[in-house]
Amino acid sequence: MLTFAQHLDLVAHDTMRVVGALRRTDPAAPVPGCPDWRVGDLLTHLIEMNDIWGWLVANRPRDFAEGFEAVTVPAGHADRLDQLEASNHSLVAALRAAGPEEPVCYFGEQAPAARVARLMALETVMHSRDAEESNTGLAATPIPAEVAADGVDQQLAHLSDSRDLRWMRTAVTLTSRDTGDSWTVLVAEGDLDATLRLTDRAPGGAQVSAPAPELLRWLFARAHDQTLVTESGEPDLLRGLHLALGHDVAPAEAVGRSRWWRR
Repeated sequence: MLTFAQHLDLVAHDTMRVVGALRRTDPAAPVPGCPDWRVGDLLTHLIEMNDIWGWLVANRPRDFAEGFEAVTVPAGHADRLDQLEASNHSLVAALRAAGPEEPVCYFGEQAPAARVARLMALETVMHSRDAEESNTGLAATPIPAEVAADGVDQQLAHLSDSRDLRWMRTAVTLTSRDTGDSWTVLVAEGDLDATLRLTDRAPGGAQVSAPAPELLRWLFARAHDQTLVTESGEPDLLRGLHLALGHDVAPAEAVGRSRWWRR
């Protein structure tokens, strides 16, 4: 998987990809990858994520919001782009100063700063492509296979649920055909749980395989080449996986809890 330095490069570089893509884009333009967002919402989200994680890494509180005061996001589009650049610089500088092993508050627990760098690398990689797709004059830049595989690994680990739940009898294996990486996950019984857990079980009763870039886009319910994604095996397992990932699955009332990091 990618290194701490590579994650910092992605956070810095892909944030500037957002700025470049949106410099001349209408802030009211829709974001195809996040259907309930406009470009202004995407910018606000990235500013807020940079701001809180930059503050947590720089100040290293024990509690997630101990003394934190949220940034005021300006109304003007150009001002938001400038603030995104500034917040990105502050985040990268704080991570670089901390180093990969420094413990920081990470979703209520102490974890190495490298985990923040990896989380925000995936955040900016995905949203930079959302930004490009929001600008009708641009095609989304392909995601390198090794970056995409790292993103799949990060997202599945991030969603992995440690609660004591009733898990389905067999598991689902996801495979990146171009990098050779694979992951096996359990999915909860029942529609309303809508969650998953990474496991070291043997290959499961259902499989999803694709080249890493398409697998990552599939994982995040972004537009992807459906001919390159193969799903096979037990239908109930696949349905449970789709629910756990927040994908649209009928009936609508079966979709479980929503998580901000699924965007």
